[in-house]
Amino acid sequence: MKISWNYLKSVLPLEGHTPEEVAEKLTFAGAEVEGISRCASGDHLVIGKILSCLPHPDSDHLHVLQVDEGPVFGVHQIVCGAPNAREGLKAIIAREGANLPGGKILKSTIRGVDSDGMCCSLLELGVDPKFLSEAQTKGIEELPEGAPVGEENVLSYLGLDDVVIEFDVLPNRPDLYALSNIAQEVACLLDLPYRKRAYPALNGEGNVLEVGSKTDKCPQFDAVYVGALRTAPSPKEVASLLESEGIRSIDSTVDVGNLAMLLSGQPLNLYDADKLPSKQLIAVDDYEGDFLAMDGKTYHLQKGDIVIVSGGVPVCLAGIMTAECAKVDSSTKNVYVEAANFSYSSIRRTSNRIGLSSDSSLRFCKGINPDQAKEVLSMAA
Repeated sequence: MKISWNYLKSVLPLEGHTPEEVAEKLTFAGAEVEGISRCASGDHLVIGKILSCLPHPDSDHLHVLQVDEGPVFGVHQIVCGAPNAREGLKAIIAREGANLPGGKILKSTIRGVDSDGMCCSLLELGVDPKFLSEAQTKGIEELPEGAPVGEENVLSYLGLDDVVIEFDVLPNRPDLYALSNIAQEVACLLDLPYRKRAYPALNGEGNVLEVGSKTDKCPQFDAVYVGALRTAPSPKEVASLLESEGIRSIDSTVDVGNLAMLLSGQPLNLYDADKLPSKQLIAVDDYEGDFLAMDGKTYHLQKGDIVIVSGGVPVCLAGIMTAECAKVDSSTKNVYVEAANFSYSSIRRTSNRIGLSSDSSLRFCKGINPDQAKEVLSMAA
């Protein structure tokens, strides 16, 4: 489990306290701290704008750039091999003397041309490649047109100035899989004020779905309809928090479900409402057959596995993964959001047998709060 220091600072008055202090306190509260790390690192950074991009006279792939680094630092010449370097692009510049994960940046001469600094990719700042697109791993980071040239607090601007405390949750503290519970624990350990946010109860309008359970392995099963979605990139603060917790930001729809799970410890599942075979979601444990999951792989399910069916068609391997036929994607406009309580032993057995796990199955296997499903649905909706 990971906890973002920026998240803790957003909900607790942590002035005068350090991540190291909190990590030590958590160790005594039933969490084995494994380490403290940064999402990215680097100093002597600045946002620059490429004024010109010319071919290197002695190379078939290098470019000679003139880069405006703002009123404090002026214009500098940089030799760059990134294929996406071009005039007008705003980029992250590591100035002379910058300390990056890969080493120190010094003035140099590259094939007879002086170079004063480096244009950076997020990889070169230490960002985990699993959070990056293929284009981001092969070129320098392309900043938005509105990025302020000369801005020196680059990591903060990018939402990468976070410290992450990573710890192993002991079997007797499954509640610590919820960020809100970790915050409450830290508040108690440091004698700080903390109040969990309350969410209004759902009124059920628009929820025309029949939901239910035909197995005692699913004692609670609720869902709510959310329509007229406008899928877009998540706000920087949400994307940064998810990535600090080890989850890649997808879009505003998917990210809401993951954020609610992180905050509460209650896994949620999202279905594209327009793809379901019927307006029905039923938990059963008597399905047997192949299941095409949203990871593109087919798994053979047997009786005893908990499956969510719609019109008799399996649309989710309960607590583990949605079916390909019902997954939410960039074209989704309407969703059903599910919150349920499944037998942890059944989820663990199925997950181990077919070799498929997820952030949701991890939490179900450890045990979740059985009384918060409706509250978390309110949070997500």
